[in-house]
Amino acid sequence: MADVKRVPRTSRRERARATRVRILTAAQSLFVEPGYAATTMEDIASVADVAVQTVYYTFKTKSLLLREAVELAGAGRPDEPPVADRAWMRQAMTERSGDRALAVAVEHGVDIYARAMPLWPALHAASVTDPDVENYFRSLAANRRAGMSHFVRRLDEIGYLRPDLTAQRGADIVFALFSHETYLALTGDANWPIEEYKAWLWTTLRTQLSDASESTPDAVRGLSFEALASQVFGRVSTTFLERSSVGQPMPVDKVDP
Repeated sequence: MADVKRVPRTSRRERARATRVRILTAAQSLFVEPGYAATTMEDIASVADVAVQTVYYTFKTKSLLLREAVELAGAGRPDEPPVADRAWMRQAMTERSGDRALAVAVEHGVDIYARAMPLWPALHAASVTDPDVENYFRSLAANRRAGMSHFVRRLDEIGYLRPDLTAQRGADIVFALFSHETYLALTGDANWPIEEYKAWLWTTLRTQLSDASESTPDAVRGLSFEALASQVFGRVSTTFLERSSVGQPMPVDKVDP
């Protein structure tokens, strides 16, 4: 008798998890187009190929579904740990080189923005009419500010900040420049490639936070903007952007602290 191969059975928990991800993926696509207001729970159920009762049972409300869709988009994959517990953030928080710590934070933090940005219009629209979404939107900014403050305090501990710059003021600068709004303005409205935005952000932040005028290739080695950032080693201008096809942005050494 020929051997009969047994097909591994998936557990109820695994099936529920797969269904949850399928619903979230369907919601993400529909919230982008045709948009949050135009999308119903029935639409999401249809695209996810589940009963509408399953969507309500799993997520209760459309606003909660939107919140979790944004979280999944930012994380990049299901079951990703919180940002503070991810390997790249642990690296950034333990680096002895401030330039390298800042480069790692820029590399992966901007990637989170890039993944979540398609859902930003839906989040904005929903926050105007739904208090729960508005509170979530505010919590995103508060959590981002808290995380950035923690990171800048670490930079201060290793002596990276300028002597005249407090950790609080440094955190304010990072919060303003390393933001969804700045990302959207430069990569969306101005059409900058993401790698150019990362290189500009890293260069601008290190100029604003630190007195260091020189860096080394090790600071950005292996990162997506390595080639662009390497063009500014040894000076504090943005030559790599002045030569780009994007335009003629203001050199970072002319930005007021």
